[in-house]
Amino acid sequence: MKSSFTLLTVSCLLVLPLYAQESAAVPFEEEAFVYNVGEVNYLTGEGANLGGFLFPSLYVNGTTGGFDRGFVAEDFATSEHDPQNDTGIQAIELHLDLNFNEVVTGMVSGFGHQGHDEVWEAELEEAYLHWHVTESVAIGGGQFLNTFGFQADRHLHDWFFVNQNLANSRLLNEGELITQGGEILVNTPSSGLLSLGFGGVRTHAHEEEGGGPHPPDEVHADEAGFSDWVLTSNYRYRLPFDDSITGTASLAVGENGFGRDSTVYGFGFRKVWKGHDHGYGGPDFCAGAVMFQSEFIGRAVDAFTEGGDAVEFRDRGVSTALHYGLSDRTTLSVRHDWVSAVEVAELSDRNRLSAALSAYLDPEQRVRARVQYDNVQDASIGSENVVWFQLQLQWGGTGGSHAGHGH
Repeated sequence: MKSSFTLLTVSCLLVLPLYAQESAAVPFEEEAFVYNVGEVNYLTGEGANLGGFLFPSLYVNGTTGGFDRGFVAEDFATSEHDPQNDTGIQAIELHLDLNFNEVVTGMVSGFGHQGHDEVWEAELEEAYLHWHVTESVAIGGGQFLNTFGFQADRHLHDWFFVNQNLANSRLLNEGELITQGGEILVNTPSSGLLSLGFGGVRTHAHEEEGGGPHPPDEVHADEAGFSDWVLTSNYRYRLPFDDSITGTASLAVGENGFGRDSTVYGFGFRKVWKGHDHGYGGPDFCAGAVMFQSEFIGRAVDAFTEGGDAVEFRDRGVSTALHYGLSDRTTLSVRHDWVSAVEVAELSDRNRLSAALSAYLDPEQRVRARVQYDNVQDASIGSENVVWFQLQLQWGGTGGSHAGHGH
């Protein structure tokens, strides 16, 4: 199986760059998909709606990986949405966007995938409504991906890489702070958006690691995440002297698995050249577009050791990425991830360098192929190399980069 995967990977590495060159040579405008308002293309789902206020979209991600020295995909998964199997369905996402005359909007979102040992799992990710009180203020509630920085509220089909950022996975409930409660959204001058969230936290079950008892001075790292209630604030804004620069500042406070408090804070920076940064969802790339983005997340945790002693520990992480549009349909991305060591929780620091080539294979931009290489440096596993190949299919919504549905 691994030899056949190697052949597949090599083929993709050879074909995708050639495809990128070909796309760059032929202007995308000549083969752009034209959609007329009111028409529905049932093959692609373009224009599909139910009653004029429900807009469905479906995404399917299949992923396969190649590893060294007997490692498997699960050894490199740092979040529930990372690939769990050497070859399998990483994600099936079904979204229903709601829009009642732009006064009441919302979303229902479901997620399914093949978990450990290819066992199928499914969950409701989001189900919320927003009431737009004025042009500047909206209030809402339900279950939603709480906004924290650039990455946390992005669905998997909008990720730039196959796997979650290390900082988000370690410090922010596996990268997805799913909250059951309410939120307030306030638009501010210079295309700013202030998001305030509050409520209970939906948690993931974790398997107990290790067969024997833990040392009395050790902290169980999984309990550091939010597990009961959380209050969050996030402010995303463009700088007044350069609207191609977007900044973000975030803070979250809540009860952790120890029954004590965790505080997570972060800030980020994004600069776009020759792209179209819509401010909240990220830029749509075209030929020659460049985006630099860096996000820092830190955490302070009040915890108990296995022996019952009260302790406090801190950890932090940074994810930095650079993206370049080789053509209107092809993007080259490079990312560096780092998370710090936590001695009391027996967590080692980890560095990961990733390079990804993503290309839409059709004019409607609904079939996306991605090849990614990861180099992982971690004291617990040493230095390892991983190659991923991912294929994403989309039905419904609008095709293209970060325009699949209304977030």
